[in-house]
Amino acid sequence: MVKSAHRPPQCDGAAVVLFEAMSGISEAAYGVRWAPGTEYGVWTLLSVPRVRWGRVRADHADVAPALTLIRALVLQAGQWIVWPTGERAPMVMSLNNWRARYASAAPAGRRLA
Repeated sequence: MVKSAHRPPQCDGAAVVLFEAMSGISEAAYGVRWAPGTEYGVWTLLSVPRVRWGRVRADHADVAPALTLIRALVLQAGQWIVWPTGERAPMVMSLNNWRARYASAAPAGRRLA
């Protein structure tokens, strides 16, 4: 199921920009504003060289600027955007909590410190 791209209700400032940039990458990868697993796909693009997610790779010219922006925002704000299954809208998660969630869900070959 494709989720509609509502902005996170509790988001403002950097989190809204982060959400929009992640949505743009989802659009490039799958043609929808927030494909299921966007939070995992975008994180993997940020973390694994030359990995492909949908129709994009991290080094593709059409997503590289968005990934650069996302990386800067994540480091600045210490937040990540997730859209839990069954929820009507995405939410902000602390970067530490996100890293733990990603590490536990990522395939063994793609787990990051």
